[in-house]
Order: sequence, then structure tokens, then C-alpha cells
Amino acid sequence: MRLISLFIFLLVGCAKLKPHAPTKDERFFKVAWAKNLDSDYMSGNLPIGLGAPRVFNDIVYMGSTDGLMSAYDIETGRVLWSVQDNTELGGPAEFFKDHIVYGGLTGRLFVRHYLTGKLKYAIDLAAPIESAPVYYNERLIVYLRGHQIVHLDAETGKVLWVYKRAVPVTTTLQRTTKPLILGNKIILGFADGFVGALSMDEGILLWETKIVENSKFVDVDLNPILAGGMIITGSPSGELKAINPDNGAVARSYGLSVMAHPLLKGEQLVLGTNDGEVVLMNVNGDVLKRAQISKQPVSAVMWWKDTIVAASFDGYLWAIDPLTMKVIDSFALGYTYSSIFSDLVVQEDFMAIYSSRNRLYLFH
Repeated sequence: MRLISLFIFLLVGCAKLKPHAPTKDERFFKVAWAKNLDSDYMSGNLPIGLGAPRVFNDIVYMGSTDGLMSAYDIETGRVLWSVQDNTELGGPAEFFKDHIVYGGLTGRLFVRHYLTGKLKYAIDLAAPIESAPVYYNERLIVYLRGHQIVHLDAETGKVLWVYKRAVPVTTTLQRTTKPLILGNKIILGFADGFVGALSMDEGILLWETKIVENSKFVDVDLNPILAGGMIITGSPSGELKAINPDNGAVARSYGLSVMAHPLLKGEQLVLGTNDGEVVLMNVNGDVLKRAQISKQPVSAVMWWKDTIVAASFDGYLWAIDPLTMKVIDSFALGYTYSSIFSDLVVQEDFMAIYSSRNRLYLFH
């Protein structure tokens, strides 16, 4: 999901994987269970896990690159149900009522009962689904690869409208943000360096603002969040921005390039930078605390058990005391080129992650 990480994997996809030395102290990171979801592959064709787990009602859900969607008991890791969808499952899931919604790289969207896996309906949307659908007010919003947003009736799968954006930029990562719903607006980033707002009812573009001026890899692929009345989002190729949700005007530039989706904790932003730092910042842009945790970019940040958890591209999880900004523990994901390309998912005492080497971990 991030520019530098994709370059690394292109360069080392055929390289021999080297195990990390085990960490000596794992008092914070305790593995409850783990699953190897790697599919069969030929040498030189390393399947990269880009998805993320989801947790709902004490069940962990994860789709694999070989098309298997599985539901696991959060306490034991026991498989509750598993179905073969015959498409690589690259995006996280969403939930509404008693159903789980997720998509595959063939463009097929699946809606199943969350307890049994029974199919309610499936629909072909004609382009890969790599980000989580959004459920809002009986509707589903699905961001497709190819710069398309589809708005559906959640109960029936009927397509209500489609927004397709012409993107003249030829060098793009084709990544997508998770749309943010603000009243009657759908806020999202585009692959051409713009942030925009669509009307919920008709899919009409209400405003757009260019926030990245580079000539390539300008994808605005940081999930937008609302903080201090402003939309916070950006691109790994530019600086994090604060944007007025009413008109798209840039209110502030934070002077940091980040690859991890920004996290709001209370009134503070928790950020992971391209330079391997974890930064605490207020919404006005004042840096409160910072810590250098790696020489590689930070790909994900999360708040868990009153601790900052961060993932870096060198294949480690880091536990950071938010008061002192000291690393209190680390966990090796297993191989030199392991990483996390999506979310760190928490539910109370549990945290679920999915590595690029297709390993699902449940920490407690």
C-alpha cells in the first residue's frame, strides 16, 4: 500500500527469505495463536498479502490470496467456517446487521451471514476490490481499482450510482482510500493527487483539491479522518494536509510525509513517518513528542492497551510508551521482508494483524 514498500518487494521478490533473530523480551506482545495462510507459488512469484483482518462479535475474519474466506474464534483460533470464493481476497471486510461484506480482485463483492458464511448475494463490479467497503444508512460504498466508486443498496446489491474518474497520471500505485462519510458527503482520495467530495445521493463531485504536485506516484491513499473539524489525509509522496470539508480548501500542511494511516487519539494525532518515526502532534500541527523506532518507514500505527503500537517496513512491531516515547517491546514478523500493508485491528484485549508474508497473528 505504500510506495517504498512496493519497490522493496519488486526488488527482493525472488530473494531468499532470511529469518529474524528472535527478540529477547516479549512481555507486551504475546501471541495467542497464528495461522499460515500462504498459498502455493512458484519460485520468483512471491504472493504479497495486502489485506487486513477484521473482528466482529469475538470472531476474526480473514481472506487469503488463494480465495479462502475464514472465520476464527478469537480466543482459540478455531475455524468456525470457511468458504472458497475463487478470487484473490485483497481487501478488508465490512459488517452490517448480521452480514459480512468483502470483495476480491476479480471485482466480485460477497455478502454472507457472519455466523454461518451463508451467501446472501454476490455481485460483479468489474474492477478489483482492494479496500474495505463502507456501510452507511442502508447503503454500501465500494471503492474499486480503476478510480471508480460504486454506491449500492446493502440489502439487495442493486447499484444506485457509479462515479468513474478519469486519471491522466500514468504512473500510479492504483491504491484506494477508505471513504469517510460526513453528512451527505463522501470524502476520498484519488490516484491523481486530488482529494474530493461526492454527494451521497447522486455521486456528483462537490469539490476537489489537488494536494500533491509530484509527477508520479501521487496517489492520495491515506484514509481520511476528521480531527478538529478538518479532514486529515495525504499521500506518501507529499505532506499530510488538513482540509476544510465544506469546500476542500487546504487549511494546514503538517510538514510530515507519512505512510501509516493517521490515527486520532483524543485530541492528538498519532503518525508514522516515512523516516521511521512515531510522532504525537496536535491538530494545529505542533509536535508534542516523537521517537525514532526504525531506519525504515512506519507502515501502520494503532493505540492498544494504553500503548502505541507501530509496524515498520523492516518486519517489526514496536510497542511504545506514549509518556516517554521509549520502545518497551518489539516483535519480529519472521522474515526480513515481512511488513504490514494495512490495519492493525484491535478489540479490547486482542490485536489482530496480517503480514505481507500471509501470516495472521492474534495477540492478547
